[in-house]
Amino acid sequence: MTLISRFTLDGVTDISLGIELLPEFDAPVLPSTRDKFVEIPGRQGRWEFTGDLAARQIVLPCAAMSSTREGLAAVIRTLTTALLDSDGKPKDVALILLDEPTKTYTVRYAGSMQISRLVGGSVGYFPIPFTAADPYAYGSEDTDTNNITAAYQEVEIVNAGDYKTPATITITNNGVTDVTGFTLICRKLKG
Repeated sequence: MTLISRFTLDGVTDISLGIELLPEFDAPVLPSTRDKFVEIPGRQGRWEFTGDLAARQIVLPCAAMSSTREGLAAVIRTLTTALLDSDGKPKDVALILLDEPTKTYTVRYAGSMQISRLVGGSVGYFPIPFTAADPYAYGSEDTDTNNITAAYQEVEIVNAGDYKTPATITITNNGVTDVTGFTLICRKLKG
């Protein structure tokens, strides 16, 4: 094992869990789609509506190594503890892949995880299947603070993300007089 962390689960690295993501992992570019269409008798083809993204499936091919069978069993037990809640049910965990260390998927163990043991049972290979019900990865929240000290001052707020994101604008009056007559204008930038 190379001991290079390639993902984290709820802030715990794969190496800390005693496992390693195998090199053949390919992150899915996009989840599958849920296409909507209607077949109309007497009309060629079909009438298509806008499709939606389905849940994102992420399968992490992993390996664990120990000097004994018992050591490997302890590594697997640590992993299952990270994936299940106190009632033994799959829980939501934050998955961060090294390829995009600023993006987080909320995933849940979903499916089956079988281990293939080698070298007298002290080395194991297994896939960890996850489902992200929300198929998008999210970055950290960006906060801008602007002090407006004069009348008719203009402040531009730009969404640096990839998708439409509603802005939360909080106006706090630190002065002694009332703030009146202000206007908020939202513009969509071309691009």
